[in-house]
Amino acid sequence: MKRTPLHVSLHAREPSVVELTLGERVQLDRVVCSPRGSVAERHGRLLAPGVTRVGLPPGHYIFKTLSDAHLRVVTGGVSAGIVSRGSKDVPPPPAGDDTSLPVPSARGDEAPGAPPHFTLDHA
Repeated sequence: MKRTPLHVSLHAREPSVVELTLGERVQLDRVVCSPRGSVAERHGRLLAPGVTRVGLPPGHYIFKTLSDAHLRVVTGGVSAGIVSRGSKDVPPPPAGDDTSLPVPSARGDEAPGAPPHFTLDHA
């Protein structure tokens, strides 16, 4: 069965440290506002499979994975959720102090498959 990518959004409300457990190499992007709208910029190096500790300045981040992922908040304040898999656009960061994350959508042109699992633990 074909696996569909899982798109994860993170919001760091304050300087934070997280541990990401991944089954593949992943690019973590920071979502920033530009005159052209929301743009994803690479945050740090590519994350290797296994457990990686990452420092996050306040802001919004996204990554995509085909394997299961686990996020553990070591310090700080981070919320996370799954974003729509039907859009190829960078999701805009929530306005103001709104930390709500988009709800998954059934839209898209990919054949249905088994999405990876995402779990979140707060220390």
